[in-house]
Amino acid sequence: YDRNYADYVYETEKLAKLSGKKYHSKKNHVNKFMSLYEDWAYESITKDNVEECFQMALKWRKENGCNDDTDKNAEMCVTMNALRLFEELDLKGGILRIDGKIVAFTIGEPICPDTFVVHIEKAYADVPGAYTMINQQFVEHECMDYKYVNREDDAGSEGLRKAKLSYKPVFMVEKGHVHEKEIEK
Repeated sequence: YDRNYADYVYETEKLAKLSGKKYHSKKNHVNKFMSLYEDWAYESITKDNVEECFQMALKWRKENGCNDDTDKNAEMCVTMNALRLFEELDLKGGILRIDGKIVAFTIGEPICPDTFVVHIEKAYADVPGAYTMINQQFVEHECMDYKYVNREDDAGSEGLRKAKLSYKPVFMVEKGHVHEKEIEK
């Protein structure tokens, strides 16, 4: 078992509504976002706006120093390829706009009849609440036909682990490594 690669699984309804004491701080982030940015909008990713997501991802990559970090660069290559092959891979995605400009997007797909997996989520760090807002809006608009949302692992990043735990996963999907035992001759 490798804790760094355990997937976080949440109840869809709870991620969409963010109600109750446990989600108070998340709801505050959403409310703050709505009050700071009156001209915000959510929309699904389509063939008509996927290129704008690609351009936002290029800018995000530059702002986050991905060229100097092998892991970040590899992650962004996956993101760019997912956007390029969005329709062919039959992915679903969502966009968050402020004043018509994309400030966040997310991409995922169903993995079984009751679970939707979120593979990619990008937002500008200088837009307060953008990550919380795209998460909540995407679940509300694209995932309500599923009981669970799997938001994948934290790859051992303490910041990401803290953020994912703050959404109160209903369970974790444990993952590990299997090695073939060498047979002595």
